[in-house]
Amino acid sequence: MTFRIAAIVLLAGTIVACAVEVARLGRGSDPQPSSMSEISDPMAVELARCKALGPEAANDQACKSAWRKSRERFLAPGTPYQDRAIDLFPATPDSPARNPPSKIYLDHAPSDLRPDAGGKPGENSEGP
Repeated sequence: MTFRIAAIVLLAGTIVACAVEVARLGRGSDPQPSSMSEISDPMAVELARCKALGPEAANDQACKSAWRKSRERFLAPGTPYQDRAIDLFPATPDSPARNPPSKIYLDHAPSDLRPDAGGKPGENSEGP
């Protein structure tokens, strides 16, 4: 009985500690850029400003322009990768087949499918 109470208290304490940590992380300051390139990129700065505006950004012409440029940059066709030829049908596959074919064991097959049973496969000796 004492062990159960101790386990419940320990579990409750762990849950409270996790909840406090999650709440502390949620109140943190604005996220910092992950690299120096984001700081110097005016597009990233403008997109961050638009994100901070929230729903009002839908009516802001600067945000609409930034989103359009971001889409164009993301969806722009790039130069194809031509460093090496692509072998469409390689002799050795990269990974083994996920579902290899199942093995057929004739000694476990029904008697009408066994070669020594005398009948043709699918024929039943008892009649139709």
